[in-house]
Amino acid sequence: MTATRPVSTPRAGYGAMTLTLPGADRKRKPAAYSFRVTYRAPDPAEPGCVMTWQVAGGREPYQVALERLKSGRVRWHCSCADATYRGEDDHLHACKHVRGLHDCLPPVG
Repeated sequence: MTATRPVSTPRAGYGAMTLTLPGADRKRKPAAYSFRVTYRAPDPAEPGCVMTWQVAGGREPYQVALERLKSGRVRWHCSCADATYRGEDDHLHACKHVRGLHDCLPPVG
Protein backbone atom coordinates (compact mmCIF):
# COMPACT_ATOMS: atom_id res chain seq x y z
CA MET A 1 0.00 0.00 0.00
CA THR A 2 1.39 3.41 -0.99
CA ALA A 3 1.10 6.26 1.49
CA THR A 4 -0.47 9.41 0.09
CA ARG A 5 0.35 12.90 1.25
CA PRO A 6 -2.50 15.14 2.48
CA VAL A 7 -3.52 17.80 -0.04
CA SER A 8 -2.52 20.62 2.34
CA THR A 9 1.11 19.46 2.52
CA PRO A 10 3.29 21.40 0.04
CA ARG A 11 5.32 19.35 -2.44
CA ALA A 12 9.08 19.34 -2.22
CA GLY A 13 10.50 22.33 -4.05
CA TYR A 14 7.39 24.42 -3.63
CA GLY A 15 7.87 27.50 -1.51
CA ALA A 16 6.05 29.82 0.79
CA MET A 17 6.69 33.37 1.92
CA THR A 18 5.09 35.96 4.12
CA LEU A 19 4.68 39.58 3.03
CA THR A 20 3.50 42.60 4.97
CA LEU A 21 0.75 44.31 2.99
CA PRO A 22 -1.98 46.84 3.81
CA GLY A 23 -4.52 44.99 5.94
CA ALA A 24 -8.15 44.19 5.31
CA ASP A 25 -9.46 46.58 7.97
CA ARG A 26 -10.68 50.10 7.22
CA LYS A 27 -7.46 51.68 8.50
CA ARG A 28 -5.37 49.36 6.25
CA LYS A 29 -2.95 48.62 9.11
CA PRO A 30 -0.04 46.47 7.90
CA ALA A 31 -0.81 42.76 8.15
CA ALA A 32 1.00 39.52 7.36
CA TYR A 33 -0.14 37.68 4.22
CA SER A 34 1.25 34.24 3.44
CA PHE A 35 1.77 33.13 -0.16
CA ARG A 36 2.18 29.41 -0.81
CA VAL A 37 3.10 28.11 -4.24
CA THR A 38 0.51 25.57 -5.37
CA TYR A 39 1.59 25.02 -8.99
CA ARG A 40 4.68 25.56 -11.16
CA ALA A 41 4.71 24.87 -14.88
CA PRO A 42 7.43 22.49 -16.07
CA ASP A 43 8.32 24.99 -18.83
CA PRO A 44 7.53 28.58 -17.75
CA ALA A 45 8.33 29.92 -21.23
CA GLU A 46 5.39 28.05 -22.78
CA PRO A 47 1.99 29.79 -23.07
CA GLY A 48 -0.49 28.98 -20.31
CA CYS A 49 -0.41 28.94 -16.53
CA VAL A 50 3.12 29.58 -15.24
CA MET A 51 2.53 29.54 -11.49
CA THR A 52 -0.21 29.77 -8.86
CA TRP A 53 -0.17 30.82 -5.20
CA GLN A 54 -2.64 30.35 -2.35
CA VAL A 55 -2.90 33.57 -0.31
CA ALA A 56 -3.97 33.64 3.35
CA GLY A 57 -4.13 36.48 5.84
CA GLY A 58 -6.97 38.66 4.61
CA ARG A 59 -10.70 38.29 5.11
CA GLU A 60 -10.78 35.22 2.88
CA PRO A 61 -8.24 32.99 1.17
CA TYR A 62 -7.39 34.03 -2.40
CA GLN A 63 -5.58 32.56 -5.36
CA VAL A 64 -3.08 34.42 -7.53
CA ALA A 65 -2.05 33.07 -10.93
CA LEU A 66 0.55 34.09 -13.47
CA GLU A 67 -0.32 33.35 -17.11
CA ARG A 68 2.02 33.51 -20.11
CA LEU A 69 0.27 34.66 -23.28
CA LYS A 70 1.11 33.41 -26.78
CA SER A 71 2.81 36.76 -27.41
CA GLY A 72 5.27 35.95 -24.60
CA ARG A 73 3.92 38.65 -22.27
CA VAL A 74 2.52 37.72 -18.88
CA ARG A 75 -0.81 38.46 -17.23
CA TRP A 76 -1.54 38.33 -13.50
CA HIS A 77 -4.86 37.13 -12.08
CA CYS A 78 -6.19 37.31 -8.51
CA SER A 79 -9.48 36.07 -7.10
CA CYS A 80 -9.84 38.96 -4.60
CA ALA A 81 -12.70 41.46 -4.95
CA ASP A 82 -10.35 44.35 -5.75
CA ALA A 83 -8.86 42.53 -8.75
CA THR A 84 -12.24 41.24 -9.87
CA TYR A 85 -14.17 44.50 -9.77
CA ARG A 86 -11.54 47.19 -10.35
CA GLY A 87 -9.59 45.12 -12.88
CA GLU A 88 -12.78 44.66 -14.89
CA ASP A 89 -12.69 48.28 -16.10
CA ASP A 90 -8.93 48.91 -15.90
CA HIS A 91 -6.84 46.04 -17.25
CA LEU A 92 -3.67 47.71 -15.90
CA HIS A 93 -4.98 47.69 -12.30
CA ALA A 94 -3.17 45.30 -9.95
CA CYS A 95 -4.42 44.40 -6.47
CA LYS A 96 -2.13 44.44 -3.42
CA HIS A 97 -1.63 40.66 -3.61
CA VAL A 98 -0.30 40.84 -7.18
CA ARG A 99 1.78 43.97 -6.47
CA GLY A 100 3.33 42.28 -3.43
CA LEU A 101 4.31 39.19 -5.39
CA HIS A 102 5.49 41.22 -8.37
CA ASP A 103 7.79 43.26 -6.13
CA CYS A 104 9.37 40.13 -4.58
CA LEU A 105 9.89 37.95 -7.64
CA PRO A 106 12.56 38.20 -10.30
CA PRO A 107 11.33 39.66 -13.63
CA VAL A 108 9.10 37.17 -15.42
CA GLY A 109 8.73 38.84 -18.78
